[in-house]
Parts: sequence; C-alpha cells; structure tokens
Amino acid sequence: MPSDFLNKVAKDADRVIKSTNSSPYRLKKEGSKTAQIRTNTYKTVKLIAFQEDRKMIDVFDELIQIGLNDPKFSKYKNIN
Repeated sequence: MPSDFLNKVAKDADRVIKSTNSSPYRLKKEGSKTAQIRTNTYKTVKLIAFQEDRKMIDVFDELIQIGLNDPKFSKYKNIN
C-alpha cells in the first residue's frame, strides 16, 4: 500500500512532538523564576488557586501585579 500524505504528516508530527516534549501549537513558552515565599502565603495562594480552579503561578502573578500597582512602587512601574 503506498504511503499517503496524511500518514507521512502524522509520522512527522509524532517525531517533532517526541523530540521537543512540548505542544507543536504552543507559540512560545514563557519563562519563570524560582522565588522564596513564606509558607503561610504559599498555603493561602494554593487555597485560592484550588477554589478558583486556576494555576498557582497565575494567582501569584495577579497578586504581585496588584502589589506593584501600589503608589509606593510607582517609581518602578516602567522598569522591565
């Protein structure tokens, strides 16, 4: 039986997925860094993430952004 186009594409896609261990549809993987967090804060964020069915990193990011919007940190707002 001759090899058809879809069979070839499926084999190529399978090879690519296995070689990169990531989704071929992901445009870019956003990096993250390790940070030290007090256990109390970690447990609170874990509870929030669980109850809202969200990822912990998203909850942490939102809380940090809220804190950075405080006028006390306004001089750092445009620094990346």
